Amino acid sequence: GGRGGRVLSVPEPYIPPVGARIMSLQDGTSKMSKSAENDASRINLLDTPKQIETKFKRAKTDAFEGLEFGNPERPEATNLLSIYQLATGYNKESIMRECGSMRWGEFKPKLAEAVIASLGPLQSRYNELVDDPAYLDAILKEGAEKASGVAEQTVKDVKDAMGFLI
Repeated sequence: GGRGGRVLSVPEPYIPPVGARIMSLQDGTSKMSKSAENDASRINLLDTPKQIETKFKRAKTDAFEGLEFGNPERPEATNLLSIYQLATGYNKESIMRECGSMRWGEFKPKLAEAVIASLGPLQSRYNELVDDPAYLDAILKEGAEKASGVAEQTVKDVKDAMGFLI
């Protein structure tokens, strides 16, 4: 409402049902972070397949038999299974049927393979884009022009809504 109508709206958060918080590969109780000192604690979007395999191979796990979601005593199990769920798109039930009886030595390569496959298209597109700087410059210029137009109109609308003379 108000003089200028509804100008600004509060955005609604999007919190995905799986993967809202991915935890560190070195500590299943700490959030994965690109600013963490230890690069082995995270999977970077541009990590090579070999780096991804190594990071999962060295990821902290436990000595319990089998794999399971949701056990507070096994945060690393929940974390690695959740990453697998995100990478494959499978639901928890099918993952447990497929992987529940596995040991870590069998599961970690499977997890690495799934993550490598899911990051492949993104990495391929990234490489295409960085190999064509002229295209990137054109996209950036076009985006800046569009953003400038939208921003100018938004500022006008806000000033009007606040009763400023324009």
